[in-house]
Amino acid sequence: MRFALAAAFSILIAGPAFADPQVTIPQGTLAGTTDGGISVFKDIPFAAPPIGDLRWRAPQPAANWSGVRDASKFGPICMQAPRPEGMAYEKLPESEDCLSLNIWSPNTTPGTKLPVMVWIYGGAFRGGGSANTIYDGMELAQHGVIVVTINYRLGWFGFLDLPTLAAEHPDEPHGNYGLLDQIAALKWVQANIASFGGDPANVTIFGESAGGMSVNDLMVSPLARGLFVKAISESGLGLIHTPTREEAQVAAADFTAKTHAGSDPAKLRALSAASIVRAEKENVENGTTPMVDGAVLPDQVSRLFAQGKIANAVYMAGSNSNESTLMKYIDMTKDSLLKPLGDRLAAVRALYDADGKIDNDEFVRQFFSDALFASGAQGFAHYAAKTGGKSYVYHFRYIADALRGRDPGVGHGGEIVYVFGLHGISKTPRGAMLASFATDKDKAMIAQVQDYW
Repeated sequence: MRFALAAAFSILIAGPAFADPQVTIPQGTLAGTTDGGISVFKDIPFAAPPIGDLRWRAPQPAANWSGVRDASKFGPICMQAPRPEGMAYEKLPESEDCLSLNIWSPNTTPGTKLPVMVWIYGGAFRGGGSANTIYDGMELAQHGVIVVTINYRLGWFGFLDLPTLAAEHPDEPHGNYGLLDQIAALKWVQANIASFGGDPANVTIFGESAGGMSVNDLMVSPLARGLFVKAISESGLGLIHTPTREEAQVAAADFTAKTHAGSDPAKLRALSAASIVRAEKENVENGTTPMVDGAVLPDQVSRLFAQGKIANAVYMAGSNSNESTLMKYIDMTKDSLLKPLGDRLAAVRALYDADGKIDNDEFVRQFFSDALFASGAQGFAHYAAKTGGKSYVYHFRYIADALRGRDPGVGHGGEIVYVFGLHGISKTPRGAMLASFATDKDKAMIAQVQDYW
């Protein structure tokens, strides 16, 4: 509460809070809006549109503009294949011209030096976008921080590793274009966030699922050094295999075969965005994720964590109590989950069922959450602590009052509403229902989580 009051007081002494806010940066002047006393600026380009000859290249500098740029509306999210039915993604405008970010600031007075939090969305590196209303930064910003949400390229647009593309610009990193977009956005924040009242020396990166994995990737990437000092990985897996360059190129070759474009860069860039999305939909289990490329990711992410080759940053990682809600959306069955245990299956099951009272479905539910998520969070936090820095682990198991007795635990992504609050999610039909049953106890938990973050 004291942080929110301090932020409100700083807004009052800074001048009129509810006139349309304007901020000038080297690119030009932005005109935003206000929401709950927070200045909001949307669709700010942090890199040039990755279209035409810039498709499948490292992000290039954004152009300047003349006059005042309208920053009142979200820009399009990046191109992506349709998400599986039942996943909570809004249908939003899409474009390859999507490298933009959004800012919520409680005080845009330069020199204020507010802490900055940069959100990286999840979606299996194939979906998601910063315009999703559940990532509305207003409530979090009311705690006295600047919230930034960013877009990054997805699917084959973001993670296509072909030798022919690499040969065009051998001095540039290639393949991990989506991660390079994230790094470009963080560099933009370093160069510009002071104009919005932020402190470039106090940047936290945080993200969920693929966003949490991205946080871990940025922790080990030499190209992201110095761009943040704190990191929060929410349900970011961890102790899993990162595809090698060879594996990524096999998947890329399968993609080019499906599109009949071969490996010719000119033919690939002549493909329509829709045809690339169709090829991804047909090849959903291969490729389109970050890879060990030697530049952005020098080695397996888990190995780099174990070796202490990570950013000098305060680190927090955690998971939810029922991550198994993700199982129906990925290519994993009970058999494929348990098969690697081999003859150790009975011993592992006994750890969960010493009294023989839980059925196999309940065992699988608990084991999935622990094996893929809790163990990774604890393992990475342990490695981070060994470097001498501060490291934290959380386990989220609070169930909203209206869901008690119905849900066995907090599903994958279930913590997001507690991080961002109800303001954004209440703008959707589903969200209005969620907001309507938020009890005082639920709202107190939201405030507590936001304070922790």
